[in-house]
Amino acid sequence: MLALAFRFADRSPVAAYLRLEIRRQLRNRRFVIFTIAFPVILYVLYTAVLETDTNGPVAGLAWPVYFLVSMASYGAIGAAMSQANPIAAERASGWTRQLRVTPLPGSAYVTGKLLSAVLLTLPALVLVSVAGASVNHVDLRPAAWVELVVGLALSSVPFAALGILLGYLFDTDSAQGAMVLTFFGMAILGGLFAPIEAFPDPLATIARVLPSYHLAAIGRAIAADRLPDLVDVIVLTAYAVVLGGLAGWRYLRADARAHG
Repeated sequence: MLALAFRFADRSPVAAYLRLEIRRQLRNRRFVIFTIAFPVILYVLYTAVLETDTNGPVAGLAWPVYFLVSMASYGAIGAAMSQANPIAAERASGWTRQLRVTPLPGSAYVTGKLLSAVLLTLPALVLVSVAGASVNHVDLRPAAWVELVVGLALSSVPFAALGILLGYLFDTDSAQGAMVLTFFGMAILGGLFAPIEAFPDPLATIARVLPSYHLAAIGRAIAADRLPDLVDVIVLTAYAVVLGGLAGWRYLRADARAHG
């Protein structure tokens, strides 16, 4: 998918901007360490190095498979939300004003940020999957591996919209902190580090309304070789519509102020 995006990028200003965004993020050491390397390290650490109390299946999956989906989801969420700080910094530096004098259409800025955020989930998803197959010999059908990576990448859209929204809500000094706090809050409360069956009832109720929980639920359904629950799809779609609408509204407000 990344290679396809790059080949298309020579044909239009929008695609060229998308290529620029992807390359710039992949050159960012913080992005590479925390959204690509960190999930892989955690996965290997908690499934192959440290002893855990998890001996039997968790939610119908062996622990290495269950935690693979958790860490893949964790990496996907972090990558999808990673545009928050760049957007805040670009607003402060005047980069967005400079883009208005280029052939790039105004709406393509947000569209490019959204698409690049979704595409940037792929490295973490692929590498966590490779770690599962090579370290723990997780054995899924070849098609299931593809479905898992593509399904989680597509399901990351609401998190990409949330990252864009945070970039427009906060300035450059606070956008990173807001993103990290939101990201870790959803990861922990959404059951990515521990099964929600182990949560107290109030926390389990909170988990079930968070998009992070439903993202991982879709991944676990694919890993279990069954169709995702329609509720998970509907919830993530609703989050994508609401957060995407709010992000678009904040962009239009910022654009109107810039022209005013």
